[in-house]
Amino acid sequence: MGKKSTKNNRISFFENFKKLHLFIYLAVFAIYGNTIFNNYALDDEFVIKNNEQIIHGIKGIPEIFTSQYFQNKVSSFGYRPITKAVFAIEYEIFGENPHVNHFINVLLFAITCVLVLKLFIKILLPKTGPIFVFIAMLIWIFHPIHTEVVASLKNREEILCLIFCLLSLQHFINFIEKQKWYYFLSAISFYVLGFLTKQSAVSFAMIIPMVLWFISSPYRSSSYQVQNIQKKETKTELFNKIIKNNIRIIVSVAVLLIVTYVLYKIPGWFFPPDRLELLSFENPLHLEHFKSAKLSLAAYAMLINIKLLFVPHPLVFYYGQFTIPEVHITDFWVIFSLLLHALILLFAINLKKRTVLVFGVLFYFLGILPFSNYFMEINGIVAERFLFAPSIGFAIVLTFILFKITKTAANSNSIKLIKTSLKYIIILIVVVFAIKTAARNTSWKDSLTLYRNDIHYLDKSVKANDILAQEMMDKVMREIPLKKSLWEIKPALDSIIFLYNRSLSLFPGNPKALNNVANIYINFFNKPDIALGYLQKAYRYKKNSFEIIYNLAQCCEMLKNDDSAAFWYNAALKLDAKYPKVWDNLIKIYYRTGMPDSAKTTCERMLLHDTLSDVPYIGLGYYYISKKDTLIAIKNWEKAVKNNPQNYERCISLSKYFTIHKDTLKAKFYYQKAIEAKMYKQN
Repeated sequence: MGKKSTKNNRISFFENFKKLHLFIYLAVFAIYGNTIFNNYALDDEFVIKNNEQIIHGIKGIPEIFTSQYFQNKVSSFGYRPITKAVFAIEYEIFGENPHVNHFINVLLFAITCVLVLKLFIKILLPKTGPIFVFIAMLIWIFHPIHTEVVASLKNREEILCLIFCLLSLQHFINFIEKQKWYYFLSAISFYVLGFLTKQSAVSFAMIIPMVLWFISSPYRSSSYQVQNIQKKETKTELFNKIIKNNIRIIVSVAVLLIVTYVLYKIPGWFFPPDRLELLSFENPLHLEHFKSAKLSLAAYAMLINIKLLFVPHPLVFYYGQFTIPEVHITDFWVIFSLLLHALILLFAINLKKRTVLVFGVLFYFLGILPFSNYFMEINGIVAERFLFAPSIGFAIVLTFILFKITKTAANSNSIKLIKTSLKYIIILIVVVFAIKTAARNTSWKDSLTLYRNDIHYLDKSVKANDILAQEMMDKVMREIPLKKSLWEIKPALDSIIFLYNRSLSLFPGNPKALNNVANIYINFFNKPDIALGYLQKAYRYKKNSFEIIYNLAQCCEMLKNDDSAAFWYNAALKLDAKYPKVWDNLIKIYYRTGMPDSAKTTCERMLLHDTLSDVPYIGLGYYYISKKDTLIAIKNWEKAVKNNPQNYERCISLSKYFTIHKDTLKAKFYYQKAIEAKMYKQN
């Protein structure tokens, strides 16, 4: 009678999928619905908003599948076409609409939750009970660690990757249990889609074999029981029998590993090597490649990951060196982490029974291991998004621990059987998690809100200080057309300088930050002497930067050091000859210092690179004026006006010239051009 009651309770709780699914969707939208009102933040800008491939809509999909994930003049890396293709389709239908994008993110997270629930029902329910499964599900849904993934559109790739990997796992299980080969093909297909969404799928190359091993263990298999094997069987016969009974698992794992290897290699076969500047303040392993350094940082990072799961505060958009301190193999926390993880792993491996605790521990450990920094260097060292899949294992482990400490039976199938202490603990956890999640979502409103909120916890992060300073600078530049006075924008500029200087105090060898501070002193405060100090340091660290060298030239010119200015302008032109302003400044210096022949040569050099600018023709005009050849000078200036009819001064001077020389037609023509240029300038 008791068994029948249990079965009925399980049926009423789990087989009404419509109610279960409705609860999940309501819960997800209750805690993540406020993200729908957010705009683009952090990397959303380059992945979606300003991505040329995506704004082409469906027409851009072929290019998405035949190019690297990110490409610009400086960097190119990765191959993640699936998510970009999904965004391209969204753009085709809805245009640029971050609110629709966020709605779809929340919807996809809800779908992920449904798939996690199916996994729990399949793996946990036979060993525990409906209440255990429901509590584990609550912990996973409400955990604030998911906020980065759900609230950040760029991290749509993490959601889709997990969806595809869970579907792959589900179909592998179906293949083993139902013995239908089409499940095997669909399982591999879903895994390929997951990998093409993001290489985070690599963790499932270990998780899937673990799950298949788990469900094929003796207590779950009626076809094979080790203890029932007759003693007269030889070791060879026993081995052959094991192979025969597990042939589908062996084939699945073998093909999965081969596919993983091929998918890992594909970008290298079809695309050039990744070009990405790797800086030590993002991860010290970019410079230190010793195994002891890798092991130390990996151990500490794994400890940070566990801390974030148990205590998800503070949550920040970036970590990196200095926020995470420099560690050595002899440090207490490194040794503690190594011992802790070794003990946990040994405990899981040595247990003969395949308990839910073992399953949870292995799911977490195998899920986070590839991102521990030991096997590959993670920019930022740790990131909340990498805990998205591993947190499934954590939810199981935490639920197990709570049932144990409250002495509640794991197979409880009625709320009435749950200890009061467990009820209060679960309510407290869910409420705290829900409040933290909803509050954290608002930090992702836009980039500036996110950076300003998190900087309180990231004062030691080089990159966080840099990013906030740059975002504030972008805001200042957007407000320039509003014609705000210097005193109105000075507080923002002072804050920007403070952030950059704080960043430089942590990592003095950051040429970009040094150059950006110099830019402010040049263009806003008119203090080239201060700017020069920053630029000289920047040049020591990066000698081939056009921006740094150009700013050095500007500083020297402002300080009336024309010889040095000419030297730096020429150096800048060797790096990039397409900016007319650089040529113009250099030409003017040569005229100012009484070197017309050098000015003429510079004009002629410029014409080899640019025949559409008015700069070289204006310069040549002045050269021929200095040589008393007015006719050739006028011809060059006419060419200048043809290239740039908005040059009021040049138009009016030509009008006056032709008026004096009784060429009424041309005089009127250039006078009209002058009027148009003046109106254009005023507008």
